Order: sequence, then C-alpha cells, then structure tokens
Amino acid sequence: MDLFSIIKPEKLEGYLVRNRVLRDETKLLRVEIELFKSESDSVIRSSLFESVVIRASKLVRNSGFTMKSFREYIRQGCPKKFRRELYSVLDDFEKEEALLANRIVRLKNRRDRVIVHMDPRFAFHPEREAENRVELEDVEAICSHLEKQVVFFSGKPLDDR
Repeated sequence: MDLFSIIKPEKLEGYLVRNRVLRDETKLLRVEIELFKSESDSVIRSSLFESVVIRASKLVRNSGFTMKSFREYIRQGCPKKFRRELYSVLDDFEKEEALLANRIVRLKNRRDRVIVHMDPRFAFHPEREAENRVELEDVEAICSHLEKQVVFFSGKPLDDR
C-alpha cells in the first residue's frame, strides 16, 4: 500500500514530517538498545538504559506526539475510498499495541516515577519495584512494534534514509 499516494494532499506535508521524526527516533532507540547490549561499563550501561526507557516511552505513551497519535493523523488524512484497507492495517497495529499494554505501563512508570521525577511514593519502596521494573526484553518488544510501523508508514526498510 502506497500511503504517499492516498494521503489527502493537505495532510501530506504533515505526514512526511511526522513520519521522518518517528523514523529517526525509532532508529535512535534501536541504536541505543544495541549500544546498551554491547557496553560493559556499569555507569554507561545505566545511562544508556535510562535513555532507552525515556525514548521508548516518549514514542508510545507521552502527552505529546506518539506513534498512536500518528496513526490517528493518518486516519484523518485518508480519503473514504481507501479507509477499509488502511483502517484494517491501523487496527492491527492498535491490537498489537494493546498486547504490549503491560510493558508500556511499566515503561511509563519507570520513566515517570523513577528516572524523571524520583517520586518518593514509588522510587524508594522495594515492594513497589514490580510496578516500575522494565527489562531489556520489554523495550526490545516495544521497539520491534515501532519498527514495523515505521517500515509500513515510510514504505522502505529502516536502514534506508
């Protein structure tokens, strides 16, 4: 499906800009994950992991622009005659994201409660650690979900510019 040819002309420029930003951010997320996996210094690993958590959270659950809001932008920019086919694909992405909901909530909790705000109600209580625990596998699953969408929305593999 060639999204560039079906997006309403008045939405195309916004589509291209939003798509580029999400593509770049998703690529950076993957790079940070790979750097984390290859790094042995504990301070650098800790910093990289915090960055990974913040970037991934920003892309999936944020008060600003996210992949979900991009999907909504696309829905609004799709002419009626293409909706059935496109909405089916967008709905599949929504369902996949719903399956990641627990991971996304923990990711957001980690970012907000521990990394960004160090909320004393959550950050310093071992009995609440499970609510804030994020494993590398969680972030990798979320990144893979984002990568599939970026490839679909841009029509080209991630390693292309």
